[in-house]
Amino acid sequence: MFKKGRNDPLELLRDHIIHHKQIKLKSKNTDHKLIFENNIEFKCSTETAWKSKSGQEYTLGALWCFLDCYQQGLEQKIYRQKAFDLNFEQVFKADNYDIIEYFTGKVDYTDCIDANKKAILQNKKSHQKDEDIEFAISKKAKLDSEKEPLSEKDFDLKVFDEILRFEKPITTRNRLFRVQDRTFDDILKTAQKIFQGQYVGVGGDKEEFQQILGTRIQDVNKAKQLSIAKLSYSVLNEFIKSKEKPIIIVPQIAELGNICLRNVQQFLEQGQYLDPNGLKFTNESRSVQIKVKLRLTDIEQQFIILDTPNTITNWRRVVAVFLRGSTYELKQFPDQNPNQLFKNIRGYHLKFEEEKLKDQIKQWNIKVLELHRSKRYQDIDVVNAFLEDLEAFLLRPAKLSSQQ
Repeated sequence: MFKKGRNDPLELLRDHIIHHKQIKLKSKNTDHKLIFENNIEFKCSTETAWKSKSGQEYTLGALWCFLDCYQQGLEQKIYRQKAFDLNFEQVFKADNYDIIEYFTGKVDYTDCIDANKKAILQNKKSHQKDEDIEFAISKKAKLDSEKEPLSEKDFDLKVFDEILRFEKPITTRNRLFRVQDRTFDDILKTAQKIFQGQYVGVGGDKEEFQQILGTRIQDVNKAKQLSIAKLSYSVLNEFIKSKEKPIIIVPQIAELGNICLRNVQQFLEQGQYLDPNGLKFTNESRSVQIKVKLRLTDIEQQFIILDTPNTITNWRRVVAVFLRGSTYELKQFPDQNPNQLFKNIRGYHLKFEEEKLKDQIKQWNIKVLELHRSKRYQDIDVVNAFLEDLEAFLLRPAKLSSQQ
């Protein structure tokens, strides 16, 4: 239980989350406070010692808002809107796992808490008095008045330093480009607007710049035309025209390091791997199938995920299968010859990267996807590798596929 008198906001928040104690949000205009048990109050803007692996520092309000939505089982878009309305910084998806693990009591230690900053914040809170604050303000005002005015160059550098303080890191290039409802053309146009203002502002050659942009746009348009042409006679286009939903088969067994109906939606749609053994079935996943939406060639396509191959009547709809690596699994398919089977259906095997590859998997023509055991922020890269491979498989010519 939380002992009265301890003033660490992270420990207080963790104690209330673990023991399901009520935390009240008190708001007055843009000033927000959290009211804990025994009427302990903290401003939502309170600094904390939580520093994620991506370098992001979160206030008490940001952490509480995320955990409150998580406990209520709210969708990600509802959480994002709530954080926006309260003017809290939003928690990066890459940090979700670490925050949930620590604040729900699944782990008692995390590298995300900066011990040095924690000590500084506690010392500052326990010793700082009103007169100290007033003295510091008056001293700062005096020093500022004695300082010489900054030169234009020094002022620009100071402004740039302030901008960098709020810069949010991008972990991988794949993550930047693999964003829902955003195409490469959207990113290109945004980059053009930003870069154009900076380029011309420092005395660049405007005509040369426009020529470079024109060449790049032509290259993008050519690539788009080739992509459309390729899609028009592909297997994927056959599904789009017929409005039939392609099928992906997953194992029935909930096994750590693999996917099943319990965790497949979270993994493929949100890029986060969860241990299926620790998950309870939702109403949707109690059914024999789950629907997921995946973006391929800038088209959002719905897929059916199921773990019961014996219920399939039209095997031409099956495009992919996740396998555990036993010969028994092939007995569930009409064509049990692996050489022929994996020409028409793309095979995948998901495992932790340090695990030894099964001999059976080595013999089959399937793609191996490797997860890191603890770095959940890398899950999105594994999903992107799967999407790229599946996209290439579904863009093969439909006629060639029917002849196989």
